[in-house]
Amino acid sequence: MRNYSIAMNIESKAGVNPRTFEVGSVAGARFTARDVDGLRQQMDEQLAKEGHFSSATHTNPSIFRIARYLLTQDTEFEVQGTMTGGEGEVVAIRDGDEIFISVGSDQCDRELDTIFPDKPKQMCPHPMATTAWPYAEVKDHWDDLRIQSTVTVQGHTVPLQDSRLEALVTLEYLLDMPTVRSLPDVAFLYCGSSPFLESAEEAVKEHDLSPFTTWGVGDAFSVRLFDPVLERSIEHSFVPVPVGDDLAERQSKDRALSNFPMMD
Repeated sequence: MRNYSIAMNIESKAGVNPRTFEVGSVAGARFTARDVDGLRQQMDEQLAKEGHFSSATHTNPSIFRIARYLLTQDTEFEVQGTMTGGEGEVVAIRDGDEIFISVGSDQCDRELDTIFPDKPKQMCPHPMATTAWPYAEVKDHWDDLRIQSTVTVQGHTVPLQDSRLEALVTLEYLLDMPTVRSLPDVAFLYCGSSPFLESAEEAVKEHDLSPFTTWGVGDAFSVRLFDPVLERSIEHSFVPVPVGDDLAERQSKDRALSNFPMMD
């Protein structure tokens, strides 16, 4: 099987050192709200109501695999159609006993996102920054770290995320999950999305933008991980370039799926 590697600059209190990681696996976490029990109750109610076609999962957080070749540090990459959306997330790197953190975007095909739980993630490259920090340097103030992201649409830059990591389960919680422990090293884990800002909807109305802007769909995307204690940040910006889209030919999602047999 082909080998994939990622070059990172490890920025620590002692300085910056380059390091190359051989990518053993890539995965993502969904439904990572810290109120695990409260979210579980909501999702159980959703599953009971919607059945097989629910977007809810039977576990939370839930872990999904991402093909290794989709991991990228490019600032421009091609995507299928115009419905690719970004979500700023911490990216954890586990290499044996060593843990590093960076930032990236859990890209997703938004048109498929309401139909399939994992397939939309496989439709897009998964960008991440070129800088990482040792987890040990931020562990004691993990909740104070902030994830911020913006999406640019028709020349308007719309703030999409801005929240502390206290809203999400801790990194230790994720790393201790059996599905994560079983991932081959070096493991890259997208650690779950923080809530989107309500102000994004206001910006959509003010500038008459596509409603999908609030899903991170746009012409460019930027994400930032900010450490207010050590006063440093990791940033990454990228442009998804749409190619070969037949969206105009699909009148509705129902029509697009009408030829697929329904299974009990």
